[in-house]
Amino acid sequence: MSKQKNSNKKAASRSEDKSENKDVVVHTDSDIADSNEAVHKRVESASTDKSAADKAPGKASAKKPPTKSRKSPMVIFVLIFIVLITGASAAAAYYFWTEQQRHEALVKLQQSAARQQVSELSSLGEQLQQIKMSADSTASSATANTQQLQQQAEQLQQLNEQIKRTEAISQQAIAVVNRNLRGWALAEVDYLLRMAHQRIAVARDIAGAIAALKGADARLIQLADLRLFAIRKQLAKDISHLNAIHQVDISGVSLEIDQVVVYLSELPFKTAKDKIKKEIREAQARENPAPESGDEQTFVDSVWDTVKKISDLKVHQTNIEVATNTEQKRQIEQLLRMYLLSARLAVLRFDQQQFIYEISQASAILDKNYDGNDNRVMQLKKTLSDYIALKLSADLPELTKAWTMLQKEIKDNGSGAQLRLSDNPSKKQKKQQEKHTGRPVEKAAKKKQSGVVE
Repeated sequence: MSKQKNSNKKAASRSEDKSENKDVVVHTDSDIADSNEAVHKRVESASTDKSAADKAPGKASAKKPPTKSRKSPMVIFVLIFIVLITGASAAAAYYFWTEQQRHEALVKLQQSAARQQVSELSSLGEQLQQIKMSADSTASSATANTQQLQQQAEQLQQLNEQIKRTEAISQQAIAVVNRNLRGWALAEVDYLLRMAHQRIAVARDIAGAIAALKGADARLIQLADLRLFAIRKQLAKDISHLNAIHQVDISGVSLEIDQVVVYLSELPFKTAKDKIKKEIREAQARENPAPESGDEQTFVDSVWDTVKKISDLKVHQTNIEVATNTEQKRQIEQLLRMYLLSARLAVLRFDQQQFIYEISQASAILDKNYDGNDNRVMQLKKTLSDYIALKLSADLPELTKAWTMLQKEIKDNGSGAQLRLSDNPSKKQKKQQEKHTGRPVEKAAKKKQSGVVE
């Protein structure tokens, strides 16, 4: 009984401790097994005590029958108490096991949450690093943009300064043009007259010379100066003289000769038979000239001629030279090509004498070595005969009178006689001009005049 009381006290104290520490108590499997073994031992001890008690009263029943009725309720109470303790211990063990499972699940959940938080923190750290890097790049780009804006501002300032300088220069140029309009016009006329003279003297270009003279005349018309009327009159004479000249189409002749040279290899050569026929016809024409229209041949004369023809046999020996092999034909073709190319060069140099000589030599080669019955050879002969009649070097004027008159006008009156389209500028205008140019007006006008004359 004392053991049962002690065990009951211990169980009560344990239950109180467990009730106080429900939130934090955690038991292991070994503790639960120990508690179960203790409960089984108690149950076994109680059962042994009960059997001993049952045996003891049986032995002493004869001696002490009233004590059995007293001990039976106590045994029942002990058994009930043992059963209650066993159920309580089982309930406590189950409760401890469930609490342990819940605690383990909670620990796992906390660990997973901690891992998730660690991963989130690492990702947040990476994002923070990326944000820092982007912030650094943004800051560097911002500094670069700031520097670029500063450079653009400096460039804009420089451009504004250049625009101001350009405007000042343009204003000065406008002032110079306005006060020296006549000088520029006369200088332009002088250039056009020089160009017309060069076109005639060097290139023999009549059309280009006429265009230059007409341009000079138009510029003189814009000046509307009566002192230049004599120059315009001379220009009209030169233009009419050039219009009256018939100029050969040099470019056309050169292109035609080039085309002839291209198909020279296609022209047919003469054969020996054609050469013999030609020589016989020429010999017969020399020995039997045609009778004059005034002479009358009598019957006796005709008989006498017939007898001479029958009785006298003459052999005429002629030297027949015909191109028989390919090498001779190639040499003749090269010689003809050389004469035609020389004629083309003479056309471009306006060399009349050389041109006629080369064309004559080419015609002689055609007559001697090529088949005159072929249409292509006949057309080439006709073209070469037409070339001989051309007049390459026409009598061209010198075109120097108008230029000489212009130089005299510039020397006598000066090209800068009109500063602002007026002959006598005021003092105020002179001061403004000196302010723009930085030098006296008279010296500038003299220098400009000397430059135009040069």
